[in-house]
Amino acid sequence: MLRNVAVVGAGATGTSAVVNLVRSGVAQRIDVFQPGAIGHGEAFSATDPALLCNTSAGTMSLITECPDDFVDYLHGLGMPVAPHDCVPRYLFAQYCRDRYLSVRSAASALGVHLRHHREKVVSVAGRGPGYTLCTESGAEYPADAVMLCMGVDPWTPPVVRPFRCYSGVTPASSLGSAAALPRDASVLVLGSRLSAVDAVIVLGRSGCRVQVASPSGCLPSVRTRMYPDPSDSGPLTALPGHPWVETTDAAQAERFVAGLVRCLAGHGRPHLRDQLSQADAPVERLRAEIAIAEEGHNFWQELTVEFIALTNEWLLRQPPAKWQDFWVIVEGVLDRYISAMPVGNAKKLLSLADAGRLEVRRRRPAELTRTGDRWAMKWQDGSCDHFDAVVYATGYRPPSMRCSDGRLLLGEHRRGTPAAVSADLRVDLGRNVDECVFAVGQCSATRVPLVHGVVAVVPQVSRVVRQMRALPARSFRSAGCFLPMSHP
Repeated sequence: MLRNVAVVGAGATGTSAVVNLVRSGVAQRIDVFQPGAIGHGEAFSATDPALLCNTSAGTMSLITECPDDFVDYLHGLGMPVAPHDCVPRYLFAQYCRDRYLSVRSAASALGVHLRHHREKVVSVAGRGPGYTLCTESGAEYPADAVMLCMGVDPWTPPVVRPFRCYSGVTPASSLGSAAALPRDASVLVLGSRLSAVDAVIVLGRSGCRVQVASPSGCLPSVRTRMYPDPSDSGPLTALPGHPWVETTDAAQAERFVAGLVRCLAGHGRPHLRDQLSQADAPVERLRAEIAIAEEGHNFWQELTVEFIALTNEWLLRQPPAKWQDFWVIVEGVLDRYISAMPVGNAKKLLSLADAGRLEVRRRRPAELTRTGDRWAMKWQDGSCDHFDAVVYATGYRPPSMRCSDGRLLLGEHRRGTPAAVSADLRVDLGRNVDECVFAVGQCSATRVPLVHGVVAVVPQVSRVVRQMRALPARSFRSAGCFLPMSHP
């Protein structure tokens, strides 16, 4: 048993880490570092009931060996939820918080000291066999092992960076100000993926007219669920030449995609052309994909969970440089489907488009300027539009982690080199030892790109907890000195 484990970040990933650490009996003390409330990370911070989880409730348990835990929790609240349903996002944040409070009580009864520090960790320094965590306040905390579970930050496109502090320019994650916009306000949403979908739903309900613009002009595809069909047992592993057992190159990626197409259309399933829309116009494609989903013809949605699990497992076994060409091809073909939106959200967008309050354009921004009380966006084709407000929903970036002199620097730093993550999710601090610092979830994105869902993160948590159980017992350390056990 370890004496002390530190968990840095406590959104969904960090909460799962805490729950599984307590359940496994790995540590005598667990220090959780999260400036805000436990369970309320970036992904599930929305309190608006109109904003749904993009994955099915049956794939969102925090505990690997209890896959129905989230569904059971919802049933306990009196909600008749099926495993394939997509529920409001705030319910998952509530679930995370309640599970943390439950495990905190259990930890106390088991003699495990669990403490929440409302501080931000800025560095992790290797000191002999242990570590010292330094926070923004300058406080230092010892640890025998560290789980890095920080979440994502919104990415700000260069065109809006000079105006981030201006009223009327806001990230999609901070759309509380939408209520202050006048009805019929004209709003530009930069980006067209899942965070843009959420922004359109909030803005449209407030009566705004919305233009969505991105270089691709592509909205996510549409699914009724992200839940495997119990009658299918691993159809992807039966693919001839599937990449999880072979070496990889660009040609193999193309063969794999072709095999995946055959799998999608086999065994009496609809032909692939009947599962996908051929429409070019974004709104017409949206309309067609809603119809396909409601008719139950999009079999690809049944394979998403298996695809993520197998691909992540395979990628961990490959040197990063070896699978990059493969991943570029696969991601380009499948990203819309891996990151599809629930049909309920899709129908809200279509309703706004049919009412003339939403348009989706393929265009690249060139320059944003303030003109009186409005915003002028000049596009790269030379045209210009004016808006009352600008929302950037241009995706997220993984946490920044850089190494310098045996120290891991967290946050925006220019010195040091990007931290490398190994196949067993250990972070290399440059000391030529097997570190006990583990990257989970978005912190492992440089090694495992498909980590944007609970279904992918919780298996990582379990993998790391199993490795911690195999570590030799250690003692508290600080500045090279062993310290006695202290109570919070």
